[in-house]
Parts: sequence; structure tokens; C-alpha cells
Amino acid sequence: MKFFYNAEVHYNGENYFGWQKQKNFKTIQDTIEDALRVIAPSEKIRTMGSSRTDTGVHSRANVCFIQIQEDLEPHELTKKLNQELPNDIRITKCERTYRHFKVVYFAKRKQYLYIFKINNSDHSTFYHSIEENLDIEKMKEAAKVFIGTHDFRNFCHKVSENVDKKREIFECKIIEDQDFISENNCHGSYALVIEGSGFLKQMVRIIMGSLINIGLGKTTLSQIQEALVSTEFKKTGFIAPGGGLYLNEIEFIRDPFKGPKSKKKKS
Repeated sequence: MKFFYNAEVHYNGENYFGWQKQKNFKTIQDTIEDALRVIAPSEKIRTMGSSRTDTGVHSRANVCFIQIQEDLEPHELTKKLNQELPNDIRITKCERTYRHFKVVYFAKRKQYLYIFKINNSDHSTFYHSIEENLDIEKMKEAAKVFIGTHDFRNFCHKVSENVDKKREIFECKIIEDQDFISENNCHGSYALVIEGSGFLKQMVRIIMGSLINIGLGKTTLSQIQEALVSTEFKKTGFIAPGGGLYLNEIEFIRDPFKGPKSKKKKS
């Protein structure tokens, strides 16, 4: 018999090659499945993450669908997983769900934070250090251009031509020292706050790289605007390091922690 759960996973991504399983590379998904095999030994373990974060990227919101063949209460599964998992991966919430809960397709809104510091030469896997000064006001103005529905083909990396490149961005702004990430010596940093219906591969990091180039005077606002409407390749930035990026919030069309619907008894 199979049992199904949704688990919220917080992780520090610095020691992992992203979320998704990869042969010969240590990933978040592999590590969770290894822990599940200790708790509920079976060849029929299955997991699915709502977001496939990249190498070095952190999460405070990813939701993992879990299928195992042992009936455990959600609090018991949480406890056992946290005992088996390394300290940089924590299960913070868990609930029973149903077989067909789609953690990818039911996610309607995601929020990412990209943390960076300016005039800073420290190396950190929790924020991006930029030694130069940046024109933050120009960056704030440029960030607004990304709001709305656009073709982001010039702001993604190695995405198949068959994939629809259109995404809707609800919010995109630069925030100064709001302590979004209070841990990991991030005090005194800036954050790109970006919220959208979904994101293409490395899209947030390329947007961040483009905004940094705006702040350095290497890219203009008109170049960003042109890249959003052009079907030709237009490079406006670089892929900012993964360590500054945090998956911060996910809003679902169906609550992943409400539990499965009870079946009505036939009279």
C-alpha cells in the first residue's frame, strides 16, 4: 500500500548540486530519498519538489511530495526525517495528501529573494558580494520594467526552443536592508524581491546580473526593454552566483497542508 505526504523543506544549498536528482552529484532530492529509505525501506519511494532550485540555491519554502509504503503520522515522519537528514536540510511542516497532488502545477505564485552586498569583498555562500558601488536608484527603476507578462528568452539559460518563454511577473523591486534573511550575517544587505507565476532556468539570477550591470553602468534601461521584446539574442547581464538566491514563498491553488479530502460515505 502507498501513503502520500507533502513536506515543506528548508535547506542551505551550498553543499548540494541543486534540488533534482543527478547521477554522481549530491542533491537535495537524493539526500531526502536516502533518508526515506532508512525510515521506510522500499524500491517504490517517490519524491517531487515544487521547485527545482539550482546548485547553491537555498530554500525556505520548497514543498516536496512524498510517496512511501509505510503508514506514518505526519509528525512522526517529520521527526524521523529530521533525525536522518543532515542539519542543512530541515522538514518544517508535513501533512498527508493524495496520490494526484501536483506540487509543480498547483503552485500559482513563487517569490524569490536575491541577497547582495555592495562595497564588500567578503566571500559568502549566503549572499553575493560586489566590491564596487552600485547605483541602487537606477537598479530600482530598471527592476520595474520586468513587471508584467513578457517573453523571457533573453533572461534564461539553455531552455528548449519548444518551451514557452512567457512568464508573468507580479512584483520586482530592490529593497534596502530589510533583514529578509536575518541569519547568515546578511545584515546590511540589499535584496531583489521577485514574485511571479513561474520562472525559467536561471531566470532570476540573470535578471539579477542584468540589474547589477545597470548599477555598474554597463547596461542601460533601454537595453533591458529591448531584450524583453526581441526574439534575437540580447545579452544584458550575467548569471549571478547561486548562493545569493533564496526560494522564499510559494502560494498554491490548493493548500498542500490541508490534508486529503475525505470520501463521502454512500448511504
